[in-house]
Amino acid sequence: MSQPETKNPEHRSSNAMLCFCLGVGLIFLAQFLGMGTILGAAMSGADPAVAVGSIFALIGIALMGVSGFVLAVIGGVWMFLRVVADQRGGDEKRYRDVER
Repeated sequence: MSQPETKNPEHRSSNAMLCFCLGVGLIFLAQFLGMGTILGAAMSGADPAVAVGSIFALIGIALMGVSGFVLAVIGGVWMFLRVVADQRGGDEKRYRDVER
């Protein structure tokens, strides 16, 4: 049997980009859904059930926007740190084992 091949060092997981894009997607989704929630709360009239539901939705959408911002910041910093780590010297030999 042959030795299992080592993993390509350039074929890393894209978790940092996934974290960043998920955060930006949550921000845009919160913006899109937030408009309807605010309009629903403003035009609820005398119906308290719609007003209460809109307020709960507004709180949930605000939390979704904040969590999206946190994910985007974490993903952005993570990508920046990976770029800085890749630019440092010291691992020049790892590029010799890249699959072609």
